[in-house]
Amino acid sequence: MSAILLDGKTEAARIRAELKDEIAKQGLKPGLGVILVGHDPASVLYVNLKEKAAREIGISVSRFDLPDTASESEVVVHIRRLNADAAVNGILVQLPLPEHLNPNVVIAEIDPAKDVDGFHPKNSTGLLSPGINGPLELLKKTGVELAGKHAVVVGNSAVFTQSFCDALRAQHVRAEPTYPDNFELIAQADILVVAVGRAGYLKPAMIKPGAIVIDIGTSKVDGKTVGDVSPEASAVAAFMTPVPGGVGPMTVAMLLKNTVELYKQQNIETKPPQASPTEA
Repeated sequence: MSAILLDGKTEAARIRAELKDEIAKQGLKPGLGVILVGHDPASVLYVNLKEKAAREIGISVSRFDLPDTASESEVVVHIRRLNADAAVNGILVQLPLPEHLNPNVVIAEIDPAKDVDGFHPKNSTGLLSPGINGPLELLKKTGVELAGKHAVVVGNSAVFTQSFCDALRAQHVRAEPTYPDNFELIAQADILVVAVGRAGYLKPAMIKPGAIVIDIGTSKVDGKTVGDVSPEASAVAAFMTPVPGGVGPMTVAMLLKNTVELYKQQNIETKPPQASPTEA
């Protein structure tokens, strides 16, 4: 058996094309605000990719690049500026932040109605985080009936693993979060979502034969981007997401989709139903 690869690059291109067509035909003017603090190479790369993809489909971008030494109050000033800008519909603060900044405090300053990443504790948009929705869309592309399946979400962040499990449960999946060393539970999963950030962490012996494997982790090995899942896992899994070309492009596509949706929420009012004619 050789796993079927879930092509996020092609699916993301389709989503971007649909959004570009919608923006042009409907005359939409969505705007994205981006704040990057510091010069972490991965973060700079991700922000550049997001900005490029946004501009290509007709989303305007207001970007602030701040130094590593930026204070919490300086970051907050820029967030509040974007909050007040009617041309900005979604706000993204690129994570991780430098260690001296508290991400919870920073994210809480974003207007919940402009929370494009879905991280605000009082998020009012009804939208999933792109980092969760992108992988979910690839999971659905398998064509496998997800309801009733047993999923295990493996990661170092309890917030992320729990949030992903919540999204899976909404699809009627029995989902459990866990840490990377819980090998017994991991081996029982019909669906494995792995976000560890450790190259080749998930070995074939750790995978239930026929499982669906969603690889969210990325690492650099000899200058190449690789995932958390060992390539040899394809001999055991039924479906796998490649790295690169799997979850990454889908996360960007869903960020753009959320931005367009936020524009609609903030600018396109639902017309009230017309009253029935009064009988004479």
